[in-house]
Amino acid sequence: MNLRATLSLLFAGSLLTLSAQEDAGKGIQFAANEPWQQILQQAKAQNRLIFMDCYTVWCGPCKGLSENIFPQEKVGEFFNANFINVKYDMEKGDGKMLNEKYKENIIGYPTLLLIDADGKVVHQMAGYQEADALVNGMKAALEGNTLFSARARYEAGARDLQTVAAYIDALNGAAQTAAVNEIARDFLTTIPPERLNEEEVWRVAGKQVKDPYSEHYKFVISNRSSRTRFGGDRYAIEAQLLSGMQQAVDEIVRVTRASTNPDTLAMMQERETLLKDLLSKHAVREFPSCIAKLRVNDLLLAGNLQEANDLLRASRELGLLRYQNSFLADTYRLLLERARDKKLLRSALAELNILQERQPPQVEFAHNYYDLIAAANDKLGQRDAARAAREEFERRDNIRKERVAKIFGKLLESKEETK
Repeated sequence: MNLRATLSLLFAGSLLTLSAQEDAGKGIQFAANEPWQQILQQAKAQNRLIFMDCYTVWCGPCKGLSENIFPQEKVGEFFNANFINVKYDMEKGDGKMLNEKYKENIIGYPTLLLIDADGKVVHQMAGYQEADALVNGMKAALEGNTLFSARARYEAGARDLQTVAAYIDALNGAAQTAAVNEIARDFLTTIPPERLNEEEVWRVAGKQVKDPYSEHYKFVISNRSSRTRFGGDRYAIEAQLLSGMQQAVDEIVRVTRASTNPDTLAMMQERETLLKDLLSKHAVREFPSCIAKLRVNDLLLAGNLQEANDLLRASRELGLLRYQNSFLADTYRLLLERARDKKLLRSALAELNILQERQPPQVEFAHNYYDLIAAANDKLGQRDAARAAREEFERRDNIRKERVAKIFGKLLESKEETK
C-alpha cells in the first residue's frame, strides 16, 4: 500500500472515530452513517470484522440498545477491542442501500450484523439484547460459533444436545422464534420424557411441552413440582401446561360443532376421553374451566339444551368461564339457533343480560353480547326489544371500530412523522 493510500485510510479512520455517537469513552465507539466503502477499506486495513447496528429512528428497541446497552463499559471494552463498529439509519443515505443489500439478513429492527471486509455477513443477531447476551453472542461468533455454522452442522444431520442447544441459542439471538420452536419441537420427539429432568434438555426443549396427548406432557404434569430446580417456578410451568390444554379443548369444541364426519367425531371423542382423564387427575389452575367447556359442549351437541343452559349459569356463578367470551358467545348462538322452548329462551336471555352487564364499562373494547340479546328477543317475539338491542350492538361495535382505527391511525402517523 503506498503512502498516500495509507494516510487516506488513517484520516478516514480518525473521521469515523470523531463521528461516534456513543463518545463518552466507555461504551461502543460507533461511526454513524459514514460512507460504506470507507468502512470496508478500514476493515481490510485493520483486518477486523464490522459490527453493524441496523436501526431506524422510530424503533423503540433500537433506542433502548443505544441508550441502555451500547454505552455500558463492559460492552464497549469488548466491541471496541474486536470490531469496527458502525451504525446506519436504514431509511437514510447509505443505510437505504445497505438495507437492500442485506435484506435477507435484516428481519426487523434492530438487526445486529457481523460483516467481513468483503461485505459478507458472517453472523447476525436481532432485537433488544441485554448486555451479557449481546457480548456472549458476538464472542461466540468470533470463536466460529455463528448462526450460519450452527445451521450448517444441524442441516448436515447433527442432532446431539450440544449442537441443537448452540443452534437454538444462535436462533434466539437472531430473534428467529418460529425456527427456534420448530427445532425444539423436533428435538423433543427424539428424546424420552425422562430426559426432561436434565437441566440443559429442559432449557432447550422444555417450553415446547404443550401437547396434552404426548407422553412428555404427561410426564411433566405428573412431576411438575420438581421443575423449579430448572430455573422456572410451578406457576409458570402450570401456565404452559394450561395453554396447551386450552388449545386442545378449543379444538375439540370447534371441530365437533363443525363436523358431521363419523370418523372425525370418533377421533374427537377419543381425544376428549384422554383430556378428561388428565383434567380430573391434576389440580392445575383453570382446569375446571376446561372441564366446564367440554361438558357444556357435550350437552349442547346431544340436544340437552336446558342442561347446557343450567351448566352455563352455574359456571358463571362459580366464575369458571369468566375469561371465555368467545366460547360463551358461540355457545349461546348455537343454543339460540336450536332452542324452541320459550322458558329456555327466557332463561338464556336472562343469562345474556347478566353477561353483558358484567362487561367492562369501556364499550369501545368490551365484548358485545347485544347481537345475541337481539336474537333471543326475536325468537320470543319481542320485536321492539330486539330492535333496541340490535341498535345498541351496532352502536357499541361502531365505537369499538372507530377507537381501534384511531389508535392504529395514530401509530401510523407517528411512524411517518419520525421518518
